[in-house]
Amino acid sequence: MQSNKKPLRFRLFALLVGILCSLGVSAQQITVQGIVKDQTGEPVIGASVVQDGTNNGVITDFDGKFTLSVPGDSKIRISYIGYITQLIPVKGQSTFNITLEEDSEMLSEVVVIGYGSVDKKELTSAVSHVSSKDFLNIASSDPAMQIQGKVAGVSIDNRGAADPNVSSSIQVRGLSSRSAGTGPLIVIDGVPGGNLMNVNSNDIASIDVLKDGAASAIYGTRGSNGVILITTKQGSKDGAIHTTYNGYVSADFIVNPMKTLSAEQFRQWRVPQGGTDMGGDTDWMDEITRTGFSHSHALTLSGGNAQNNYRVTVDMRQAKGIDLRSDRKEWGARATFNHTTKNGLFKFTANVAPRFVNKNNSDWGVFDVALVANPTTPVFDPSDPSGKTYYNFQGQDNYNPVEKLKLEKNYDETKWFDWDVTAKLNLLPLLAPEASNHTLSTQVTLAQQINDNMNYWYAPSTMTTEINAGRKGEAKQAYTKDRQESLEWLVNYSFQKKGHSLSFMGGYSYQYWMHNGMTAENKDFSSDAFLWNNLGNGEYMLEEGRNGMSSYRNDAKLIAFFGRLSYDWEKRYMVTASLRYEGSSKFGDNNKWGYFPAVSAGWRISDEAFMEDIRWINDLKIRGDFGMTGNQDFDAYKSLATYGGFGWVYYNGGYYQVWGPGKNVNPDLKWEKGINWNVGVDFSLFDNRLSGSINYYHRKQQDLLGDYTVPVPPYLFESTFANVGTMRNTGIEINLDILAVQTKDFTYNIGFVGSTNNNKFVSFSNSIYKGNPYMDVCGLPGPNNPGNLQRIQEGERIGNYRTYAYAGVDADGNWLVWNKDNTEKISINDATEEDKRITGNGLPKFTASLANTFTWKNWDLTLYFRGAFGFDLFNVHDLYYGLQSSNKISNVLPKAYEENAAITTGVNVLTDYFIERGDYVKLDVATLGYTWNVDKKYLERIRFYLTGRNLFTITGFSGVDPSTYSVNGLTPGTFGGNRNYYPSTTQLMFGVQVDF
Repeated sequence: MQSNKKPLRFRLFALLVGILCSLGVSAQQITVQGIVKDQTGEPVIGASVVQDGTNNGVITDFDGKFTLSVPGDSKIRISYIGYITQLIPVKGQSTFNITLEEDSEMLSEVVVIGYGSVDKKELTSAVSHVSSKDFLNIASSDPAMQIQGKVAGVSIDNRGAADPNVSSSIQVRGLSSRSAGTGPLIVIDGVPGGNLMNVNSNDIASIDVLKDGAASAIYGTRGSNGVILITTKQGSKDGAIHTTYNGYVSADFIVNPMKTLSAEQFRQWRVPQGGTDMGGDTDWMDEITRTGFSHSHALTLSGGNAQNNYRVTVDMRQAKGIDLRSDRKEWGARATFNHTTKNGLFKFTANVAPRFVNKNNSDWGVFDVALVANPTTPVFDPSDPSGKTYYNFQGQDNYNPVEKLKLEKNYDETKWFDWDVTAKLNLLPLLAPEASNHTLSTQVTLAQQINDNMNYWYAPSTMTTEINAGRKGEAKQAYTKDRQESLEWLVNYSFQKKGHSLSFMGGYSYQYWMHNGMTAENKDFSSDAFLWNNLGNGEYMLEEGRNGMSSYRNDAKLIAFFGRLSYDWEKRYMVTASLRYEGSSKFGDNNKWGYFPAVSAGWRISDEAFMEDIRWINDLKIRGDFGMTGNQDFDAYKSLATYGGFGWVYYNGGYYQVWGPGKNVNPDLKWEKGINWNVGVDFSLFDNRLSGSINYYHRKQQDLLGDYTVPVPPYLFESTFANVGTMRNTGIEINLDILAVQTKDFTYNIGFVGSTNNNKFVSFSNSIYKGNPYMDVCGLPGPNNPGNLQRIQEGERIGNYRTYAYAGVDADGNWLVWNKDNTEKISINDATEEDKRITGNGLPKFTASLANTFTWKNWDLTLYFRGAFGFDLFNVHDLYYGLQSSNKISNVLPKAYEENAAITTGVNVLTDYFIERGDYVKLDVATLGYTWNVDKKYLERIRFYLTGRNLFTITGFSGVDPSTYSVNGLTPGTFGGNRNYYPSTTQLMFGVQVDF
């Protein structure tokens, strides 16, 4: 019997030991590793791999691999935007091969909105999102150019893209103001009023554009022109340190340059008509231009974990324009730090971004001078044996353009410094620790932006223009400083239960702006060696009554209270309402504060039971919104009684400043009011291979700001800055994304963006101020006083050309035009203003872009086309340089003696003879790239790419590149009332990205 008991005790002991050992193994830390792929077998880069219920986690590397230390009995959660999250038990296993499936219920994007972000699936207003992976990847210091044509309804103009010191003009859903600002509000990482030029494109994670009233009303009096939200990249959270280098070199070559008569042609055609042969042979356009080179380098260091992470980028860029003088050197940095306390109670974020820019500014006027300069005039004076004295253009009604660029100095030193800090407190762990379906937090953000610029200008005494004017050099310094300070306090609450989701955001905003500056100038110096550094040495300002100095200082303040409430059920029925109550020191005493409400709603039809059998529709949502916005982008003190100087009076041996009222007081001055509504549909079809959105918008901008004529008396002055007039914009926007081909090794994606804009200036008057029913704009310079090219008229689109109607030429080669009744051809000498009529329009009716993206294994190719349609351009260069009748000592285009040979006597007459269709399509960007996955000890990946920009243009326009004509602002289709332009270029760029 006893012999049987011993084995039983032994077996019980062995069982106990086994249980204890298994418990020890399950609690023991083990290292798990694996790879995360998508359904096509491609690695998923940046997927989150986290121990469930903790902050212990990493993200996958460029090969989709991960390594993580976890307890043997834990679970790991694998997630990535656009894919279904997986929860996998470890069970002591150390190696995992994980395949993520696409989440058909998700539109794969998180969209940033005012003071927050939402899943694109929950969006109920018109917001466009562009990820950094979709940027155009061009050589430019202006981040806006990376999305040119990428966002429906957003027009990005840059008339001089090859000038390194020119930034773009941005207009959202058409022109919205006559005299106030027309550009959108820039918000960088939640801080409104940001400087887009102080952001390196490598640091941007995404750009979101709030286009409709419901989305932008949360920004009140700064929302009427739309809002651009920049989200910068944050530190990595996988515990490793990542180092990345981005660099490129580029070259710009002039494309389709205007060519005037050669020296030989000038002697053949112009000299017999009165031109002078100066004995030389000069291509002036060639003399003032060069190939523009640039190079850029950015080094990024990123590291940390979910609780503490950082990202620091330092960058340097140097660029030379295609003219002889312009260049730009800039050095910048951006540092981001995030810290979350261990218990998640507090989160602190800090951003710092300094930038230093030194630049030599171009003078676009030299291109005009080069075109009309006599090609028989030499660059240098042949009578000077040294060959260093520039030829004096005295008597030619112009100046030597090469001398202008070589000897005159126009130099800027710019310093930008932006910083912001945010402290966030999660309140529920303190107030209700068990409330798992609630969130409640509050945060405070302090920010400051400082823009500091010093301009230096000098014309030496050796310049022929100085010699001709009897001057011994001229110099000027101009200093400007802009400072913006802001405080934003937010409270966020959310609640979720049984499909119901409720969120609330409330806040307070305070912003203060200060602008100051000064200028000082003098002439006639004892030496050119001083440049601008010894203004007191000049003799010109020693004369009594001259001071050569000026300065200014002004400030403004804005305070706002705002809130937003959102509700949805199962992401099927959604509604959002917001209200902002805002006041500005710019407004008059009777209108200091205003309300800006908005409401939007969405219905996901595809989730309804009656849609279950329609398999080809994956997602379908309709939405509509209404919102009121404002525009307070005008100078401070416009509503106040201010005094100004009215010259100087000499009295009793001294000079005294005369002071008096500077303008009419307007206590009723307020913001321009935008009344906006939008309807749209978002869809995803055919297993998510076709997705997109369609929007129709209607925006009525009333109480337009401008100067209006008033009677004297009772007013002191004939003009008052007041809220008068109404403008309307309507249009349709289309976004389409097509996954045309998808295999394991090859994909082909198509992106189409198109938009229409129908603008109408409704009224120039209201019940108080009665203005003219029209306004003539775009006055062109002489000779012959051509007059105004365009007319803005009640009930009409902006951009209307008002000219004579061309009817041929008479026997003397003079212009014939049609009379006002269009019944008789009359001489231009007999024509009156009444004979003019609307002869075209410079505002495009439709703009579009088409992006074609191919990937094959490690290769990628992007072909990006862009175009504008349904508009006219006034060929201003034909007007000034295309006629024989222009100044005989000046050069002209060959067409003056070819196509325009019959017109021999008319000078600078505004007729529709110079109006042409401006429609164009261009291959704007082509990029070929290769990614080499090195995966060595010190090197992870290298990407090489070659980009060509502005490769070809298809157009019927006979002038310069039609895209160099501005389509933004009050005078679309023109050069803004002048003929100066900066030649268009083709850019070739080679770049590399190295991940260490």
